[in-house]
Amino acid sequence: METSKIYKDLLERVGRSEGERGSKVYLRTFGCQMNVRDSQLLKGLLLQEGFSLTDREQDADVVIFNTCAVRKHAEDRVFSILGGIGKRKERIGRPRVIALVGCMAEEWKERAFEKAGYLNIVCGPNDLYRLPLAIRNAFFSPDRRIVLVGSPSREEDFYRKGNWFVEGESAFVIVMEGCNNFCSYCIVPYVRGRERSRPWQEVVSEVKKLVAQGVSKFTLLGQNVNSYQGGVDFPDLLEKVAMVEGVKSLSFATSHPKDATDRLFEVMARYPNIEKYLHLPLQSGSDRILKLMNRGYTFEDYRRKVDSYRQIVSGGKISTDLIVGFPTETEEDFQKTVEAVKSIGFDCAYIFKYSPRPFTKASMMGDDVPLEAKERRHQILLSLQKEISLQKKDKFGGCDFS
Repeated sequence: METSKIYKDLLERVGRSEGERGSKVYLRTFGCQMNVRDSQLLKGLLLQEGFSLTDREQDADVVIFNTCAVRKHAEDRVFSILGGIGKRKERIGRPRVIALVGCMAEEWKERAFEKAGYLNIVCGPNDLYRLPLAIRNAFFSPDRRIVLVGSPSREEDFYRKGNWFVEGESAFVIVMEGCNNFCSYCIVPYVRGRERSRPWQEVVSEVKKLVAQGVSKFTLLGQNVNSYQGGVDFPDLLEKVAMVEGVKSLSFATSHPKDATDRLFEVMARYPNIEKYLHLPLQSGSDRILKLMNRGYTFEDYRRKVDSYRQIVSGGKISTDLIVGFPTETEEDFQKTVEAVKSIGFDCAYIFKYSPRPFTKASMMGDDVPLEAKERRHQILLSLQKEISLQKKDKFGGCDFS
């Protein structure tokens, strides 16, 4: 794909300054698996552009935080940690460049500099391919604040430039990005954009290249992975990847209940190298709350999907996401979620306290459930899920019951 005009302008102005080649970059990742893969791709691109990587933040010339905007608590933590790095920069002049990238950058844009004046670069997830030259620009003009956000879709060349960077025998492969569902609590469509699927041939080609480099375990990623439409639908894509010689283990995340089909479950059951694991976020057991969340299904709809999955995929495991304290959630609504967890018996559940997110419809509803109630409901579900998981004698899923 042709390099963007902005990228060319940076190249003409800054060039490949030999004084900055080899500069050490510390990259820290927060958030979802897609952020992890973005960071792997970005590392590959940075290495290709002449930078080096370090695991020690205090040794870095450049510090990059790749961030998530799904929960406010995570954002507060990022700014708190960055604050310490910013103070060190003011005291000793290192790191020379600090960059906030990913979903938080897309959310905050120029406001990030008001929150953290020591930042040099704010770069959204669809503009990561522009980051190496932006870093050089920041070296060239240290007082300049660079904002790279708002691109409608990711530059496809970003995948090709960085996808050779792998760590170990496992790899994430991004098959689609963005979301069209606009769940009322979720900021993803506003920071990742609308759904965009990579052509299936490109996905399969990337998997083959990674297999040639020693990778054998793969996870296909998307905000709503089973809405994939890259020339084939997701069950077909999953089958095509499963058939690649050398793929020993294959999984995917995340699925939306309304798009999970029996055909998907049949493909999962057919291929022994596809993990018998489905992450299917429920969010609430109350139909009233599900409607307010704009989830597009009732609990009974969800339950039928689970029953079908367990019938088709023998021994299949299932995990979920749950939110407590959504606006107007009553004790009756919460008890319906408790009963849902008991009746389904998830192998693992990731349980979150609701926090308002900018741009979302729910943020205009008022955060009216007291914090005490959120914390109590959170602990009840954590304890319940821990009990269920222990009864299953299953350490699957990496649930954190702390």
